[in-house]
Amino acid sequence: MEIPGARNDYILPTPPPPRDTFLDQSAFLRLLTVQLATQDPLQPMNDRDFFAQLAQMGMVQGLDRLQRNLSLTQGASLIGKRVEVSAPVADDINGGRVFGVVESVVVDNNRVFVVVNGGRYPMEDIVTILPEAP
Repeated sequence: MEIPGARNDYILPTPPPPRDTFLDQSAFLRLLTVQLATQDPLQPMNDRDFFAQLAQMGMVQGLDRLQRNLSLTQGASLIGKRVEVSAPVADDINGGRVFGVVESVVVDNNRVFVVVNGGRYPMEDIVTILPEAP
């Protein structure tokens, strides 16, 4: 519940989690089960096709884990550095930008956020990375 007049325009509200646009392992297995159950008995699925699909699923999972680890590592390397973050509700004096030192990195719903001036911002909203703070 939002109370009028008791809002801090300098901190972004937490955005809704992004919708997953790819199949996870359980969705893939459900799809494969339906495919096997409804296949044409006169032309059954080829074993090679089956194993190729399983290998592709394993590759996708590995790439997803790699991407998450790289994002977290990249975020961790920003701790202590000055950044400029695009923030739509930021002070109009700065033109919708927040300047500050990255205090910490947070992972929430497989997204990496940086904490700058006490506010949480998605890492993809970083516009500029400035030299390290003195």
